[in-house]
Amino acid sequence: MSSYVFMKVLESRARRYDRGIALLSLGQSEKARRRLVADNVRQGARVLEIGCGTGTAAILAARGGADVVGFDVSADMLAEAREKVKAARLDDRIRLVEMGVSGMDRLADRSFDLVMATLVFSELSPEEQAYALRHARRTLRDGGRLAIADEARPEGLVKRVLHRVVRFPLTVATFVLTQTTTSAVEGLCDLVRAAGFRVEVVERTALDSFLYLVAVRD
Repeated sequence: MSSYVFMKVLESRARRYDRGIALLSLGQSEKARRRLVADNVRQGARVLEIGCGTGTAAILAARGGADVVGFDVSADMLAEAREKVKAARLDDRIRLVEMGVSGMDRLADRSFDLVMATLVFSELSPEEQAYALRHARRTLRDGGRLAIADEARPEGLVKRVLHRVVRFPLTVATFVLTQTTTSAVEGLCDLVRAAGFRVEVVERTALDSFLYLVAVRD
């Protein structure tokens, strides 16, 4: 019986992903998605979403008038995303692709107005982060924008200790719920600048542990 229950948990992981990530991010993930889209999506824009997950941000962007290409390495997440896109009747505005960041080299140069990612870079290695940023810049048109919302390591010893104390039980609960976790990024602004972007907005919330960043391709 216990193995059956465990398998049912795994089968439904994608459906519970958004709730789990909202818990881990202290409620910041949903706010960040909405702000990211509201601040950066324009009517008629072409948008690329790195790690689109269950399609929440892609749907918001399409409702804002954008044409969206979203990719994710998880077939389960994409299956859930496709159901949500179909229910929203946005099949003609959203294209979903199964691939990881390593597949970004296949995307055409200067083909997007916006590249966005929410709680994705915290799931990537430093090498993958640099790779994703390099190809994000390549695929953006001149003046195109990069918008990232993610967990970030707090600055300052006291905030780091407090963050660890608060985050540990949330990490355990999130993993039980979704079999997914993240690792707070460090030095993301420096990585973005090193990739050739001009950083315009950097804001932190939730114990200094959640980062909202917008940068421009000159």
